[in-house]
Amino acid sequence: MFTAPNQMEPLLIGDSRPAYLEIIGLASDLVESSSRLEGLVSKESAEEISRLVAGMNCYYSNLIEGANTKPLDIENALREDAGNADSANLRGLAVAHIAAWQWARSHQVAGVRLSSFAQRIHRVFYEHLSESDGGGIVPGEIRKSDVVVGKHVAPSHEALERFLSRFDDAYGKSLANASMGGISRLNAIVASMIAHHRFVWIHPFPDGNGRVARILLDSMLSACGLNESGLWSMSRGFAKTSQQYKSFLAMADQPRQGDLDGRGNLSERSLGELVKYEIRTAIDQSEFMGRMFSLENLAARARGYFHRVRTDLHTGSANLYVHALSAGSFERMKAGALTGLSERAARDVLGALVQEGFLVSDGPKGRVRAGFPMVAVGSLFPDLYPAGEVDQFLENKETSSRKFRMR
Repeated sequence: MFTAPNQMEPLLIGDSRPAYLEIIGLASDLVESSSRLEGLVSKESAEEISRLVAGMNCYYSNLIEGANTKPLDIENALREDAGNADSANLRGLAVAHIAAWQWARSHQVAGVRLSSFAQRIHRVFYEHLSESDGGGIVPGEIRKSDVVVGKHVAPSHEALERFLSRFDDAYGKSLANASMGGISRLNAIVASMIAHHRFVWIHPFPDGNGRVARILLDSMLSACGLNESGLWSMSRGFAKTSQQYKSFLAMADQPRQGDLDGRGNLSERSLGELVKYEIRTAIDQSEFMGRMFSLENLAARARGYFHRVRTDLHTGSANLYVHALSAGSFERMKAGALTGLSERAARDVLGALVQEGFLVSDGPKGRVRAGFPMVAVGSLFPDLYPAGEVDQFLENKETSSRKFRMR
């Protein structure tokens, strides 16, 4: 049983350690990859892409924990105000995860006690679950009993405050230095990856540690200036390589393996391998989304979708949607020029796209921007979700539509 914070050393990988240069080089590659993606997307489109990624985070983070929240549940949760009681009838895990993720996205983690930030994430998550779904867990409460997770015996509950205090000191300081840029920023990125493991190793809550840890990691990386717009998903990468993810986490639980394995109680070599895996996963996901949102490729998929799949919509729909993708947003009055239709006919075409979520606006007369409704995700963004999941969503949508028409 772990009772002293020094038992979770090393907390960082110093610049004199063998793995340091390779890890820092990977962190630099991640900054470049993520920045390149940010440059591909307009500010207006980024807002809607972030909404899409929120759904991906929900789906894949829950999938890692063995819970298959369906795209239909996620779409419903995203359409509702996650903090509104009216959403209580939606699938609990989808609402809870999106509410917690949105809370974390809207608050700064830098400069606050990391463990307190994590407690708030946990509180928001479990406050949005029904009593039966929540399993009697008190939202935001640190565990009051000892636990064993797989082969890992987590620290004694009586020592949790000491472990969390050490966690806060080590990683809070690194995060505070991220704003200095340069090597300090790269070190903060690496520290955030390490903190992900050390948080689940501490296992501060009776349940929900994995989901909270992944949301906390997203927030810490954002504080390092990475993925600030929420355009790619760590959880998708972890879920796609789920066995490796769990294996690397378990390896980093191991005690030091001899004199060449650092000077802490836990294996520095295994921790380094975990960090390399995490950063490579992040690079892979940012590059994947970069391919998805390359304007030339996305525009071609969009035109194909409207011309071959959505033949029920006017052919001018493709022009409006592609223009929104390339321009970021446009005034509604331009719909006529973009479609070659009369003002009234163009308004009808635009209205149909707004109704289905292909175009999004902040008001009935405001500028419109591209949206990414779940009904089109399988065509616009192949492989974003596993094959079959979006098809099931479409079948459910069609069933609901038929029931509506029959009433």
